[in-house]
Amino acid sequence: MDTIIIRNILDSLADCIIVTNSDGDVMYANRKTKEILGYSFDQLREQGLGLVFFVRDENYEFNQILTNAIWNRAVNDYTEVDYFPPDGGKKRLAATTSYLMESNSGKTQFIGFVAIFRDITEVFTLRQKEKKFLEDRDRVATEKMRSLNKLAMGVAHEIRNPVVMIGGFANRIIKLDGNNMEAISYAHKIIEGARRLESLVDEVQCCANLANIKAVVASLVEVAFETVKEMEIQAAEKSIKLLFHDSSSKNSKSRFDPDMMKVAIGNLLQNAIDFSSVGSEIDIFIHENDNETILGVKDYGVGIADAEREFVFDPFFSTKAQGTGMGLAVTQRIVNEHGGRIQLDSIPGKGSLFRISIPHDFLRSVY
Repeated sequence: MDTIIIRNILDSLADCIIVTNSDGDVMYANRKTKEILGYSFDQLREQGLGLVFFVRDENYEFNQILTNAIWNRAVNDYTEVDYFPPDGGKKRLAATTSYLMESNSGKTQFIGFVAIFRDITEVFTLRQKEKKFLEDRDRVATEKMRSLNKLAMGVAHEIRNPVVMIGGFANRIIKLDGNNMEAISYAHKIIEGARRLESLVDEVQCCANLANIKAVVASLVEVAFETVKEMEIQAAEKSIKLLFHDSSSKNSKSRFDPDMMKVAIGNLLQNAIDFSSVGSEIDIFIHENDNETILGVKDYGVGIADAEREFVFDPFFSTKAQGTGMGLAVTQRIVNEHGGRIQLDSIPGKGSLFRISIPHDFLRSVY
């Protein structure tokens, strides 16, 4: 009765399960095996794994999983592999293999192995589409930024000399004898405008001349914490509290450029401070998964309108009264150069959340 119940349970599973003895003879296969691999238990038992799987060269990687388990006694906790069923087509399978051991008179001996295969074709296809979409998006963003950099460098060069001349002549007007106060006032305004224009040129050149990434092994948590501490002075001017939440593992290290990342995080904090009301709070949180570290900056300010959201990372786009729109553009470029990504969630009237994700192993070649 117990055996029947166990078989019924195994037959009801969505995964293919194959059990062999130590010689590789198939002792059991559940019903899902026919749907996933294209062979029934009777076929596997009568013809054997060799006649069923090892006759197709396309299934070489799949066969290695079985070969390593049966003859090399090497099992895999988790492996993804392509599989070509007998009726044609192609599937993506998640494979797990494990030993079957038996204890007898205090001794444990190997008696076979269990292989579990799950059909992840649909999930894998969606992952590949998402990966391609992200790669295409990053490529377009990089090409766009490079084109803007060339344009920005040319414009900055052409603007700087006239700005210097305007400022110089305005200074001479102020120093000339006989000019009335109205003329001097106008000259001061000309100088103020020239300085703002020169500051804009400096920011454009800073963005266009962004240095190459110099990745080292460091703690993104430490860099983020240092940046938060440095920005507390500006936040205090508006009585804003910066709240740092660290849920990452201790002593976590990644490969990135600490100086560049400090600029990126600083820009996000500055943006949050600018759009936060007096006496409010800004949450900075950092955590990680198996592949990347995620840092978020959440403010509770005016938020970003839906019509403006797609433009926030564009150079020169800003909703600030005196903003240049270069800060978030620089941040996005730094994140992209690290092989990461930046995301924005915002609700008008309730604030914005900027989230950057940086891979632990930054192996991208920078040129």
